[in-house]
Amino acid sequence: MKKNNTTTVHTQNNQDIDISRLEMMRTYLVSLMDEANSRKLMHCSPEVIEPIYNGSTRMSPASIFINTGSPEDMAYIRKKALEAGEEFQLTKKNHTCHFDGPGDQGRDTANTKYLAYADTEISSLQKKEEHRAGVVEARTIITDIMKTKEMIVSFISRGPIGSPVGDPTLQITDSYYVIHSEFILYRMMDPAAFSKDVADKGYMFINYHSAGELTDTNVSANLSQRRIYMDVERFRSYSSNNQYAGNSIAPKKINHRFANMNNIRNYFGERLDEHMFIAGFEMEDEVIYFGGAYPSGCGKTGTAMTGTHLIGDDLAKIFIDPESGEVRAVNPERGMFGIIEGVNCEDDPETMNVLSGEGNEVIFSNLLVSDDKPYWNGMGEPLPERGRNFDGEWSVKSGKPASHKNARFTISLDNLENYDPATEKPEGVKISGLLFGGRDYTTMPTIVMAHDWMSSVVHGAIIRSATTATEIGADGSEKRSPFANEAFFPGPLAHYINHYKAFGENPNIAPENLPSGFQVNYWLHKSGRGILAPGEVDGLIGEKRDTKVWMRIMALMHQRKVETIWTPIGRIPKYQDLKKLFKEVIDKNYEKEIYTKQFSLYTENLIKRVDMSITEFAKEKGMTDAFFHVLDTWHRDLAALKAIIGPIVTPDQMIKCSSQSTSVRDD
Repeated sequence: MKKNNTTTVHTQNNQDIDISRLEMMRTYLVSLMDEANSRKLMHCSPEVIEPIYNGSTRMSPASIFINTGSPEDMAYIRKKALEAGEEFQLTKKNHTCHFDGPGDQGRDTANTKYLAYADTEISSLQKKEEHRAGVVEARTIITDIMKTKEMIVSFISRGPIGSPVGDPTLQITDSYYVIHSEFILYRMMDPAAFSKDVADKGYMFINYHSAGELTDTNVSANLSQRRIYMDVERFRSYSSNNQYAGNSIAPKKINHRFANMNNIRNYFGERLDEHMFIAGFEMEDEVIYFGGAYPSGCGKTGTAMTGTHLIGDDLAKIFIDPESGEVRAVNPERGMFGIIEGVNCEDDPETMNVLSGEGNEVIFSNLLVSDDKPYWNGMGEPLPERGRNFDGEWSVKSGKPASHKNARFTISLDNLENYDPATEKPEGVKISGLLFGGRDYTTMPTIVMAHDWMSSVVHGAIIRSATTATEIGADGSEKRSPFANEAFFPGPLAHYINHYKAFGENPNIAPENLPSGFQVNYWLHKSGRGILAPGEVDGLIGEKRDTKVWMRIMALMHQRKVETIWTPIGRIPKYQDLKKLFKEVIDKNYEKEIYTKQFSLYTENLIKRVDMSITEFAKEKGMTDAFFHVLDTWHRDLAALKAIIGPIVTPDQMIKCSSQSTSVRDD
């Protein structure tokens, strides 16, 4: 990235910087720093200095702090977070709490937009702003926004240090809470190592964030000027007048979007960046690792925690190892930003050990605090009579929820008992299965194993899920959620699906290493299966702890160690295998009646889902015919089953139907 001359240097944007201008940029930045920070700046390469300079001249900070992630730097960040009132100390050592404002409790989908050129296609499910106009608006809003504040500059690797798929990420913000959170969630780098990584990779993600003017309670005051704008042409983000982590912690979902766009542009069919947990399950002689994609608030973290070997609970960078022909994955994060509602000792003992333990670093957000102790809904113990939360003073008499449904905790993964040290291996772990699911109350069986790779792609693409509290204005209505990733990929759906198809068909994947695909649905409601008794409150057919069994039966299905039942949409497990596992894994008697409700094909609902998906994806330009061939085949076979058996086809009926067909063929 450097030219062989003495008067210019070459930047990421393929522009030459005159040495005199470079020295001018350094001189300006040094004027805003003390001597210690000036020394740290000198280790930054010219292409890293330039975006720091651009941000500081625009946002006009009172001073600049260069954060290397060292113990000294992070001690300063923690101290300033408390002094600024962005966090406050709780009773236990290293436990703090942060409150976002009442109107800043989730991802702001209305003001989240992609900045792109006129001829750059963006997903039909996302919002696009013309590039120049969007950049001008974003810059106008952030002009002088840090005039009375300190700018913090951090250098982050989205992935294990040294990983071929890690993303060098520059974070510029005025929020100590954001930097404190990012230290727990990501790997910090020193400026010299970061500059080398940028040179080696040939790109970096650049993020500008400001909480903006704060109220007397230290929350963002100008929510009408809240913007989360993502420049997909240059991999830069502008996030202003917000604090909620989903909008402010850019290396998470903002840069996840950039990684998706980068893959399709430069690594088509070679890499996947997914909204997935990575968890391993010890199965006799080996550990089976799954990637699991569920929309936010649909049990992804809870499912990941059932694994014996936890790599990550939210994001996965998936790639092909050219030497072994294996599909492998790394977690771009090293920490967990989890939803805390419903976390309790019975269902989540590993997580509760960290949240209630002494010495573990934890940031709580948007829950109830009383006598400097945190409380939340569903924690399994009585709430205090009064306290304060994100909305101010609270009491039982108010009738309001004690904690927000999207209240969170931030912890480092290595504090968890099931933490897998392989999380920090640059080469990642081998992935055997990809799971796709959401809050589907009525339609899909609990587990379906795809027939082949293209069927896996279709299963991932047709997910529909009830909206959750992770989005502002969510009302619980059902919406499309392809691959549980629709909110986080900027390109057209057809491009993304073609990219997925090409990945599984990549000749560098050895056939025996192609991951199995599953659609999972833990959210079937009693009303959706006709077993709601008169006067009974509707709810799940199963229990949260059943997930441990579902994960193990899928591992056995992938290993081909259990027999399965063929259905038009994929294979389902047999009752006897599940009954045995329920007893062995969670000491529960699993009734045949429940199995039948969870695994029957409700053909009318399924045909409706298929037809809806065909209609929706037919509107997407450039879709592959192979996608519609799978859906058309499902429709025909489901319609035939309905005609032969009826609107509800039980697993036993499916076995009988298949055996009769085999008998006819054998004759």
